[in-house]
Amino acid sequence: MQLIHYSGPVPNFGDDLNALVWPALAPHLFEEEDDERGFVGIGTILGMAGHTHRKLEIMSSGAGYDPIGNWADRHISFHCVRGPVTTHVLGLDPSVAITDGAILCPLVPALPKRRGEGRSIAVIPHFQTLAFPGWKEACDAAGMVLIDPRLPPETVIHAIVDANLVLTESLHGAIIADTYGIPWSAFATSGNFCMPKWIDWTASVGVELGVTYVPPPSGDPLEIFGRPRRQFGLRASFSLEDACAEMQAHVRSHAPKIGFGRVTHWAKAGAKALGLKRLSRAYSGLNSSRTAEALYRLSQSEGMISKASHRDRLTDRLASALHAIA
Repeated sequence: MQLIHYSGPVPNFGDDLNALVWPALAPHLFEEEDDERGFVGIGTILGMAGHTHRKLEIMSSGAGYDPIGNWADRHISFHCVRGPVTTHVLGLDPSVAITDGAILCPLVPALPKRRGEGRSIAVIPHFQTLAFPGWKEACDAAGMVLIDPRLPPETVIHAIVDANLVLTESLHGAIIADTYGIPWSAFATSGNFCMPKWIDWTASVGVELGVTYVPPPSGDPLEIFGRPRRQFGLRASFSLEDACAEMQAHVRSHAPKIGFGRVTHWAKAGAKALGLKRLSRAYSGLNSSRTAEALYRLSQSEGMISKASHRDRLTDRLASALHAIA
């Protein structure tokens, strides 16, 4: 069987977890090459194009970025998916929703088994947001630790478990923090925030998502990805119904959307445009000091965390589903 996951031009530790987690927990599944059978794991990758496998084994994946019709000619076995938004839009039995496969990270020998005793506050921007300047300066000014999600998964996870609070725009930053029992708070800086996939996961772990809108250090992400849903400084919550409706509309459509879809061309196009003209001049009020202030205010609010007993049950269910494939 071959492992299928998203691999873009820029590394992202959430996607890269696949090559670390599944071969470590079920190595026999990948011992023999099989061009017909694929294992689809962590990520918003249901319907993802770019592979030719006719038989697909789905293990904790989510819908949201790609039209599910891309896989109309495949034989698909849904062992489990990320959450209830995915089961709803795909018409699956609700029992198929368990949670994101990253919850199994403490079972991987190369990864920490439990949280550390750190006292730092960690900040994890989305890997595309971090391509723009000012984040290191903002975190330094706020007295916080910047974690780069483009680094290898082992490095990112060890940094997360050494924090006692995680402020994150990265979904898997929140998932890893929650998995290790570390409080976390979600933030968004631009239109590049996929609310339905967040709700898909938070609903699976029994947490009500709240998102705080933090101004980025420069206006470049706003030029590339568009403005966020709410004004900076506001906190918003979204319902499961909102997430299902938004994801339903997207997975049935073939129209690409900036900020809600696979944007692989943005970096080159954006870099070229920014090289010719500093787009952030239109957002002169944005700077690292303003970002630092917003991050500090966010750190003063209560973080979110799922119940440990619920996480334990989800871990057992997901491990059982993986065993069933074997």
